[in-house]
Amino acid sequence: MEAVCVLLLLLCCCSLSGAQVESSNEGNVTNESSQHFDDKVGNNWMKELMESLGEAAGTTGSQSVVYTVLRERSAKVVNLEKAERPKVAFSASLFPSSQHRGPFNIDTTLIFTNVITNIGQAYNSGTGVFAAPVRGVYYFTFTCNSGTTGKVNAALLKNGKNMAVVIVKGNVDSMGSNSVILQLNEGDHVNIVLWRGNSIYDNGYRSTFTGVLLFPM
Repeated sequence: MEAVCVLLLLLCCCSLSGAQVESSNEGNVTNESSQHFDDKVGNNWMKELMESLGEAAGTTGSQSVVYTVLRERSAKVVNLEKAERPKVAFSASLFPSSQHRGPFNIDTTLIFTNVITNIGQAYNSGTGVFAAPVRGVYYFTFTCNSGTTGKVNAALLKNGKNMAVVIVKGNVDSMGSNSVILQLNEGDHVNIVLWRGNSIYDNGYRSTFTGVLLFPM
């Protein structure tokens, strides 16, 4: 961001006039801007810089125009940076209404069919698998409610490898949850598996799977 702003300042300085570009006064202003740019005090600094540019140009009209153009260009750069940041977040419950599943004779991927949020469309409600759209650091959490067996043993898997587990042994309607932060490469898969011999229950909000991109890398 600092490099972009400095470049814009150089372009603005060059547009004033051929005489001012070659003058030693403008060289001093440009050197000062490259040495003292600070986002935290950027507005005050730019105001002082524009005053210096106005003196160098010999007219307040030039100062006003340059300052306005610089602020507009800086705002466009900030908006462009925000637009390019990937936005990924999802949350889904297992079923939209009251249902039991299991126990199964084999390990079974849980398909969280009731999608609440799916920004970026990285979660597939048809397979129950989240596929990372970009390389980055992600946060995941999942909650399981025991079904008719009164016990749940489920795990969050990254590319088939166990990353976090929920183990609940109690009465019907016992609940457990777990969370994990994972560094994923583009295309890595994350899903929840219910181990064989266990059951799970949901009524729209008890058994959930959630993930969000914290920051890209």
